[in-house]
Amino acid sequence: MFTFCMLMAAAQKKREKLQFGRITAQDFKPAQYSIDSAADAVVLYNAGSSGYEGNSNGFFSVNYEQHSRIRLMHKNGFDAATVTIPLYISNDYQTKLVSLEAATFNLENGQVVETKLDKSALFTEVAKDITTYKFTYPNIKEGSIVEFHIKVILPGYSFMPDWDFQKKYPVLYSEYEVNVPYFFNYAIIKQGLQNYIIDTGTEVHQRYYIHEKGKSAAESGTTVAVSTQAVQHIWAMKDVPAFHPQKYMTSPDNYISAIQFQLSEIRMPEQDVEKLAQSWSKISEKLLKDPDFGLELNYNNNWLKDDIKTATANAINDLEKAQGIFAFVRDHYSCNDYRSRFLSAPLKKITQSKKGNVADINILLTAMLKQAGLEAYPVILSTRDHEKVLQNYPVMRKFNYVIARLFLNDENYYLDASRKNIGFNQLPVDCYNGFARVINDKEPLLIRFDADSVKEYQMDIVHVQPDAANRALNVVFNKSFGNFESQDVRNEITAASLDAYSKKLQKQFNVPVQIKDMHADNLKDLDEPLKLQYTAAFSFNPDDDLIYFNPILQDRMVDNPFKAESRIYPVEMPNCMNSTYLLDMDVPEGYVVDELPKSARVQLNEKEGSFEYLIVNKNNHIQMRCRLVLNKANFEPDDYGTLRDFYAFIVQKESEQIVLKKKVATRP
Repeated sequence: MFTFCMLMAAAQKKREKLQFGRITAQDFKPAQYSIDSAADAVVLYNAGSSGYEGNSNGFFSVNYEQHSRIRLMHKNGFDAATVTIPLYISNDYQTKLVSLEAATFNLENGQVVETKLDKSALFTEVAKDITTYKFTYPNIKEGSIVEFHIKVILPGYSFMPDWDFQKKYPVLYSEYEVNVPYFFNYAIIKQGLQNYIIDTGTEVHQRYYIHEKGKSAAESGTTVAVSTQAVQHIWAMKDVPAFHPQKYMTSPDNYISAIQFQLSEIRMPEQDVEKLAQSWSKISEKLLKDPDFGLELNYNNNWLKDDIKTATANAINDLEKAQGIFAFVRDHYSCNDYRSRFLSAPLKKITQSKKGNVADINILLTAMLKQAGLEAYPVILSTRDHEKVLQNYPVMRKFNYVIARLFLNDENYYLDASRKNIGFNQLPVDCYNGFARVINDKEPLLIRFDADSVKEYQMDIVHVQPDAANRALNVVFNKSFGNFESQDVRNEITAASLDAYSKKLQKQFNVPVQIKDMHADNLKDLDEPLKLQYTAAFSFNPDDDLIYFNPILQDRMVDNPFKAESRIYPVEMPNCMNSTYLLDMDVPEGYVVDELPKSARVQLNEKEGSFEYLIVNKNNHIQMRCRLVLNKANFEPDDYGTLRDFYAFIVQKESEQIVLKKKVATRP
């Protein structure tokens, strides 16, 4: 999905240039657009530019502009009339919104009427390091055209804004121009399936005026004109379809057509080239010296000894020490942010407040393991709702999560104490998103947490006994969950109660049923799979000549998750699967089996998966086994048709019913 772009020259196609506010009655004429006749909104034009300019601090800044024009076709597209502009602002970095123009245009009595945005309607939301400007266009109607133009100054030289060519709504034309002086070299990362109509890199000559402040308030300083070669990049796309997230897809940010930038070198005159795209060894070394990440791991953190003593009180070996420390952190600390790779505060402050983000908690866990004499390191990764990280190229903003790695007795253990209902050496499902990096002072190992590498085992054992006196089929369920589902169900039970979960489960049956006597095993033993036992009664009328009974009483696959005829993006399931359903059933007195579903087995691409449905009737005693196995979780688009047909077969097979027929009374 990613390619690296070097300087290239291609045939220049005609660029489209629109002027802000120049809108005519003709622009309102289309009742729909051929790119998507049912679209609720259409991006008519979206153009941006980024370029370096000299600043008053003796170096360079980046100037960013964007001009966007959208047609609101229907009310369902009015969300496109709300614009957010996030700006990074910290003590030493002040991104500035220089100017903003925005207006709504409507066609009234054949005349174009403009309604400008009142600056008082611009709202500001301030969070840590991010200030977001937000506004909604005034006087919007179905058919309105809305337009904005912004200018932003990024005071540093090291960040080039990315650009998304693809949006929630179709885009008729999108263009991005980037001008980079020779002093800076970027790795350009292209992503997506759409083709460029313009993709050029042209050498140009540029002059930059850099102002050096005086040494005192009385000195005016000096301005220097710097001439150098630069590269003017232009990328453009036309008729870009709307991006629609699909079922079983990780973050859309992995797939939308976009272009990203990573500064790799600074090449100043008469100086050595400064390599910024550093090796992982250097990045790891830097992170371990960073006070917001690993610096405290280098300290002798004796202040942790009391908590370690409490956590390891009953331990008889190092593994039990580690388990005790993990359980102590998990059970005594609360996570308030699951998307962070940096500490929010020093570790001592975290221990005082007993809460923090995922980095706080798992770096604290790492510190406690190290203080106990164990070999532990932090690991950075990206969750499934974020982005996939590149295998070798260090783009740090793609990482958003921290776990701990314990190396003990030649075994690796991966720990996440930020989640309450998770066991030792277990990770949440959203951590399985590809590559991760162990941050240590030896070798920052590349490791993989792939969904293809983890299998979820589930088992349902169901016993059905007729109760003619009460006109019911009494059913005993024994459910054993996989690790991920155990985490989810424990969270539900912990948040409410076992009784509340029982009532929720009761609603999942397609016939009236009363669940009772629910019991949970391993509810508190988080290292083991959760198991539930409960009973239910299904009513039937013993006077009916026919009884229709679906033997899969629960968790039956009703709908095919893959309904579309085709798919252009990979299928990314969260895990592999081994799910088994066993039924043991006595036929009610006075009935015989009239129809029984046929047994069947089917393979998915030979060894990638299988489904079997085996059922027999012997002396009015029915036994069946239904088993679904997926040996891989990720499927390429070329496999989609086969996968869809495989699931269609499962849906059809699991819908089949047993038919019981009343015995014909024999004459004496």
